[in-house]
Amino acid sequence: MKNARRSVGLLLAVCLSVIACTDKPAATPAREQVVPTVALSFTDAAPVLVNEVEEVHEDADGRVWLAAYQLPGLLRVTFGEVSTVDTVGALGSAPGEFRMPFAVMDAPDGGVWALDGVARRLVGFTRAGGAGEVLEVPDAVDQYLVRRDTLGNWISALSDRTRNDSVPLVHVSDRGTDTIFRVHTPAATVRIPMGQRAYAAPPEYAARDLWGALADGTVWIARGGSHQVDYRLPGGTRTIAGPREFAAVASNEADRGLMRGLPAAPGVPTEALQYAAVKGPFLEARAAGDGEVWTWRTQTAPKTEERYTVFRPGEAQTADVTLPLYHRVVGLGAQSVYVAERLSDGRWRVTRHPRPRVD
Repeated sequence: MKNARRSVGLLLAVCLSVIACTDKPAATPAREQVVPTVALSFTDAAPVLVNEVEEVHEDADGRVWLAAYQLPGLLRVTFGEVSTVDTVGALGSAPGEFRMPFAVMDAPDGGVWALDGVARRLVGFTRAGGAGEVLEVPDAVDQYLVRRDTLGNWISALSDRTRNDSVPLVHVSDRGTDTIFRVHTPAATVRIPMGQRAYAAPPEYAARDLWGALADGTVWIARGGSHQVDYRLPGGTRTIAGPREFAAVASNEADRGLMRGLPAAPGVPTEALQYAAVKGPFLEARAAGDGEVWTWRTQTAPKTEERYTVFRPGEAQTADVTLPLYHRVVGLGAQSVYVAERLSDGRWRVTRHPRPRVD
């Protein structure tokens, strides 16, 4: 059962990561523009070891939540000189219980919602961590990709209805449903065996759009063709960040065995992996509550460090932040960056760092 949950969790992580602009990767710029670059600074709290981590969410009180597919439940972390972890939620269908949690987001009262896509609902938790309200996910949206802002609106990419290429990203409210943007999803042409299951995915490094919704109703899309970030603000105004030029990078033999920029996890047959001939500009994108978006950059292999490009709403200028090799940003808070490193025993070491301001 644990293997099945792990496989389904990975499937959903891949589904979320492949929601991807109808334009193709830019191939004309011969070099990137010169931008300010800093290395991510020291960790400012004791690390936490977890069995799994896809992304983390910082709540209004600075605590960090992450969905643990295998429990199923949530881990709530308080970082400090001595960092502490407690488990919230359990298997079941009552308030505060899940079939399988996938993502955490802000609730209006300072608590959080956790998406249980299997059960088509949001499971609420109060600011104190007790069981809160449960909301049913509307039939009109994809239950695995849906997000809800604190204004009561639902945002979802309807990938289950229009798979691959141009997918509608919709906003659902009491006033009706409207399409915010269209996003590009590369074709899922690869079947990756995982134990007794398999999941479908596009070739590694294929250009894609990634998106998210902020608590205030802002929706952002990191464009995989133009490497810019499009924003739709709560009142309907649109703005962009960037674009950031990027040189076309070809996949090579040194990429073999890498999956989403990291060494493939145990149990993934690397011979089943396929790689796009030309890499899109980024692998993942993360957003902070103020709209700052970080894209995890693709590079010519073998790489010696990880590089993120930082976008700010309405600003053409971008900046870069570097991390040690195979360290991955899994969340951005009001003042913090959360980084995960996979250890040799398969667990993840999560650290908190001051969020840099690069001018």
